[in-house]
Amino acid sequence: MSRENVELYRAVLEEFRTASSGSDWEPWLARMTDVLDPEIEWDASGSPMPDLGGVHRGRDAVVRWWREWLAAWQTVEFDYKLVDAGNRVVVLLDQRMCGRSTGIEVELGKYAHVGTFKDGRMVHWTAYPSHSKALDATGLSE
Repeated sequence: MSRENVELYRAVLEEFRTASSGSDWEPWLARMTDVLDPEIEWDASGSPMPDLGGVHRGRDAVVRWWREWLAAWQTVEFDYKLVDAGNRVVVLLDQRMCGRSTGIEVELGKYAHVGTFKDGRMVHWTAYPSHSKALDATGLSE
């Protein structure tokens, strides 16, 4: 099942890239909702985006989190690597965005998140401020 989780996460990330190119996030949010367990715990405490930190529970809360964050950006671009960690998938990112109202480009830089899957649904998501912290949290190393 772990390979299927990696491919599911890859599909979600690639669909996000497509949505970003046109700033049409709603179809992507609908797709993302299909991947989330109804009781998902979304832990953005370690996110490099401090205004959106905290722990959010349930699909509706996660969608609100995404809408709030996406409202600020015209485009979001990133490079990523996926690491299979059993029922978890580590996403190592290097991200940059362009502000919707300002046009200012922002380098978010390198950070990571880990999605935990059960029965083909993401049940937990955690953000980490660095690649090494995410890998350490999953028992892997850089």
